This record gives sequence, structure tokens and C-alpha cells, in this order.
Amino acid sequence: MTMPSAVDPGQLVALNVLLEERSVTRAARRLGITQSSMSHRLAQLRSSLGDPLFVRFGAGLAPTPRALAIAQPLAEALRALAASVAPAEPFDASTSSFTLGITLPDLLAPLAPRLVAALVGQAPGIQIRLTHIAPGLSASLASELPSIALTPTRFVDDGIRSRSLGELSFGVVGRRDHPALRRPLSTERWLAHAHVTVRVGNERTNVIEEELARRGLVRRIGLEVPSFLAGLLVVARSDFLMNVPLPLVDEAASALGLRLREAPIPLPSVRFALAWHARHQHDPAHRWARERVFAAVRPAFNLRVNRPSVAPV
Repeated sequence: MTMPSAVDPGQLVALNVLLEERSVTRAARRLGITQSSMSHRLAQLRSSLGDPLFVRFGAGLAPTPRALAIAQPLAEALRALAASVAPAEPFDASTSSFTLGITLPDLLAPLAPRLVAALVGQAPGIQIRLTHIAPGLSASLASELPSIALTPTRFVDDGIRSRSLGELSFGVVGRRDHPALRRPLSTERWLAHAHVTVRVGNERTNVIEEELARRGLVRRIGLEVPSFLAGLLVVARSDFLMNVPLPLVDEAASALGLRLREAPIPLPSVRFALAWHARHQHDPAHRWARERVFAAVRPAFNLRVNRPSVAPV
């Protein structure tokens, strides 16, 4: 049923109370207004709807057929409205079903098992969607799907909430019998071999390139790949070298027969944050999930890595 646009929502509430009480006096008392104010609202309703709505019947009011036709759908609509703004039920991860998007760069893929386990272990009804970081991270986090991102802080724009995770340091990886890695790595041997670099389409600045340029050094890029895993697979069967986050790649390096070394020059570490859009700030399921993800991945950052010492140039 469509009400005329001239009917004020407050008048509809008054009409519903009148239909339930069948008395101007009792309706006014229930709404906490004077009897004259209630009578004024009834007069406005009659004018807006073009119907008397109520006629006197004994000590009370009797609704007209038009009022009776309005009664049930109006009461249902007001109950639905009240339910829509009622306080939310307390969130219970163990019984709730919800979907969460987690965006992370490929280099953090080794953290996926622990963050998934941290969520699924306590929320069996959760559905997780893992995606790569791509251009437009802020817009992605603002989507209707509740999402969080594990991202370099340089990708976090204004308007995005974030919580610092810490830093990742970069080292060098090559095949186990790589000639450059048989002894402590020097700058000369490091730069003598072609490097693998990861390009996923959202780089703003490559911190390693910046550091090399600052020192007047140049590396030769022999291969660009779309993911760290692709790079590691190639490195395992070639003379390419690759800069990787330590110690996140330890497990993959062991499985692929790779050797890890500290870089021969101090490479800038990359600061990471847990990021989300403000629209999801107070959502209880989102708040629960981001706390669990933070606790699961935070220990991986700022770890000290014991590697063989590097050699001078």
C-alpha cells in the first residue's frame, strides 16, 4: 500500500496508536503528548488521507473501512522499521556465518595458512576470500564486502584505518649450488647476476631500486614475474638471484632447495599495516576478524634473522 507523500511519518505512528487504543485520550497519554496535540494529528491525517478514519462510538472511536484497511500493513511496517534499528545481537563467532575478504601481496602468501587457521578455528561458519593487492586498494576496502588488507603502509591512503604490523627485511635467494652463494655474498657478485623482480601492477616506488640508486649502483633485471612464487620456481632452476622477505620464505626455500643470504648492503625494510575502511570500523564480525588476523600475523614481522655474515665488496 502506498501512502500519500503528504503524510508525515510521525502521523503514521500516531495513526497506529489510535488504531490500537481507539481513544484520543489514551493515544495521547501513550505518546506523551497533550490531548489537543493528538486531536490535531488526527485532523491532519483525515485531511491527508481524505477519510474521517474514526467515528465516535460510545466512549471511544470506531475505525472506518479505510482505517481498517490501513491497520495491518501499517503495524507490520512499523514493526519492521523498529526491528531494523534495534540493537544488534551480540556477535558469536562460533555460530555466525559471514564472509571476509583478505587482501595481501604475494610476498605475504606464506602467512595465509596461519591467518586462515586463526579464523576458521574459532569461526567455522566463515567464508574467506583471499585476493592480491591491486590498484585501487582504498576502493576495494570500501566495498560492501567486509575486507581487510595486509599491505605496505605506502599503499594506505587517507580515510583508511590502519594498525601497524611492523617491518619486513629483505635478503637474497638463489639455487642451493649458486656460485655467488657458496660463500658470504659480496656486492660485486650480487650485482654480477641478473635479478628477478616481482611486478603486480600497484608499485609506487621500489625501495630496493631507490637504495641502489642512492649508492650509485645498478642491478640488471633479467626477469619480471607476477608473483613471488613464480620467481622462486624460476630461481630454483637458474642463475637468477632474487630479493625476498626474510624469514617468510624459509619454508618455500627449503622445499625448493634454495639458499638464503643477507643482502651485501643494508636494504631498506618495508613497513606493513593491517588496513580497513572506516565503514567497517564498528561491525562486530569485522572487528573480531581483524583482531584475530593481527594476532596471527604480527609475530612474523620484526623477527631477527640469523644468516651468514656478508662479505665486503
